[in-house]
Amino acid sequence: MAESSAAPRAGLAARLRALPTPAQDTLLVLAVAALSVAPLLPQLPGWAGVFSLALLLWRGTLAWRSRPLPSRLLLAALLAAAVAAVLLRYHSVVGRDPGVCLVCMLLALKLLEVRRRRDAYVVFYLGLFCVFAQFLYAQSAWAAAWMLACTLGWLIALIDANLPGRRPTLARRLGLGLRLLGLGLPVMAALFLLFPRLSGPLWSLPDDARARTGLASDMDPGAIARLALDDSVAFNVRFLGRRPPQNRMYWRGPVLGAFDGRRWSALPPSPAGGSAPPASLRGLGEPVRYTVTLQPTQRHFAFALDVPASAPALSGQPGTQLRLTHDLELRSNHALSQVTRYTLASWLRHDGTQPEPAARLKAYTALPPGYDPRTVALGRELAHREAAGGARAVAAAALRMFRQQPFRYSLHPGTYRGPDAIDQFLFQRRVGFCEHYAQAFVVLMRAAGIPARVVTGYQGGSENPVDGLWVVRQSDAHAWAEYWLAGSGWVRADPTSMVDPARIDRSGQTLDATEPLLGLAMLGPRDATALRWLRNLGDAVDQGWNDWVLEYGQTRQRRLLRELGLASTDPARLGGDAALSLGLLLALGGSWLLWRGRPRQDPWQRAYSLLCARLRRAGVRAQPTQAPAALARDLGGDPGLRAVRALLMELELARYAPAGAGPPGQRHLGWRAARVPIPRRAHRASGPARTEPAAPDAGDTMPGHSS
Repeated sequence: MAESSAAPRAGLAARLRALPTPAQDTLLVLAVAALSVAPLLPQLPGWAGVFSLALLLWRGTLAWRSRPLPSRLLLAALLAAAVAAVLLRYHSVVGRDPGVCLVCMLLALKLLEVRRRRDAYVVFYLGLFCVFAQFLYAQSAWAAAWMLACTLGWLIALIDANLPGRRPTLARRLGLGLRLLGLGLPVMAALFLLFPRLSGPLWSLPDDARARTGLASDMDPGAIARLALDDSVAFNVRFLGRRPPQNRMYWRGPVLGAFDGRRWSALPPSPAGGSAPPASLRGLGEPVRYTVTLQPTQRHFAFALDVPASAPALSGQPGTQLRLTHDLELRSNHALSQVTRYTLASWLRHDGTQPEPAARLKAYTALPPGYDPRTVALGRELAHREAAGGARAVAAAALRMFRQQPFRYSLHPGTYRGPDAIDQFLFQRRVGFCEHYAQAFVVLMRAAGIPARVVTGYQGGSENPVDGLWVVRQSDAHAWAEYWLAGSGWVRADPTSMVDPARIDRSGQTLDATEPLLGLAMLGPRDATALRWLRNLGDAVDQGWNDWVLEYGQTRQRRLLRELGLASTDPARLGGDAALSLGLLLALGGSWLLWRGRPRQDPWQRAYSLLCARLRRAGVRAQPTQAPAALARDLGGDPGLRAVRALLMELELARYAPAGAGPPGQRHLGWRAARVPIPRRAHRASGPARTEPAAPDAGDTMPGHSS
């Protein structure tokens, strides 16, 4: 069976080798183009991805079967259809998404009309633009590695387009491409380190053109459940001291108080309540200090352990500031579009009352009329039954209901729709995710006349054993509730912990360990040891990339330049230094290329020329145009020149003997030619350069030799 499976592979390899050279080059370019477009496919509309891949497959079939290219009229029709589809989808061809979509289709179309070298260059430019476009969507270490591999592929294709005649092996072309990349790396490093870092990015896109990831600023039940299936990293945390217990890690995000029966959103800021954090809160115990590295979200909020002591300063996104609101949210003045780092302290316990205006407390009791009548009735019943105990007793009764009755926690609770969605959840199906429990608890409290609100964020996380950082993933997304307790302020209540305590205290396991990683059930559970180790390694590499590359901004550049002895960090001065460094690197690189490309003498010829030059200095007429054997005969039988004659015969064999029949040690011929002893006795030398006749030696004199 092994032989039968190897036969098709051998046949395919033989067919590839049998193809004409242009067809082989075309297939190589198509493979590189497919690799360049592949990371962009999730960002393209489905029809655009299918269109591009179909054109690449069509071009590969034509090359494989040596068929002619399609007519220009057909290509023009396909181009018009592609442009029209982009206009219908985006209403423009300008912008990130329409531009990338159009370029991917143009690359595939251009590959169907490559007839001249100029067309090939256009393909290379489009392909490299597709490689660059990946940075518009992802800036991770793995994305950079993939882009570097694609760039190497385009360099090899460019080498093929400029090599006349017979092609070298793929290994030699790969080596040449790697050398070209190596020559460009110093220039890239110099520009990266010295090019002035401005107050903002060199290019920017409007917020609505960027992909938003992670938690939203509002909550539609079911959204967090979908987010919990995402294993990507939301942020990393480095604790500067003791780490709190996992079940107390509530990473606070948006606070949602407005409810329309379906969606939860934030209440508008209250002028009476102000936007500053309450000064009456006092932390109890030692605060937890930590540094957060937040992935880009395109949102205006960040996350901190509940509750943050103050707003931190941001690193990695110049011009963006965080402020701590009255609801203890971290809000930014600009969308967080880059990897952002901040260091802060949080108190896990606090004392004091958060002042709230009466109007705002009333807003936290509002419910849409006509929605969920059974839930509202239950809330009023709880308020009547627990009237003596107040808000704390009502909350305890609601939490006790979730713990004692047969509620189930699930990532796949199904859809609850209609004006009685919460009624369906509480009284019929009783299956839900954290947002279902949080919103049901808040509605019960509001029906009882107690101010309550939903808080979204993340809960828990896990430690990465590779680099020791605490990793919070999108799968750790969570929603909990807060209710108002007179004299104490807002009190956290997490009904999910009543239904499934393991959700809050997971001891390093990810949410729902039965879910397969990336949907590949054949690989075992999502937390199988091998998969978890690979995931942790990837997270550590990404964090290192964030630390040393994406985090390299104005502050780190100025620190580096000061360490290098450059006191001035003026952008104009830095630009001049960068241009000077680039010029020096280009000059050094050009000199090295000229030295490498200089005409080189054959090693054998170099050794023979050196030996002839030494013989001429000794008084012997010896020219490199003379055969070594003939020169050996001309030297006669002088015993002092025996080593020279032997070396000449070795040179003769090395030059003219059949392959494999030459003398051993040919690599040392040049060394021996420089060191073989040659006595300075001109009267024994042969040829017209002799100063006096030499006595003939019958054993060494060649026929026809004249003195």
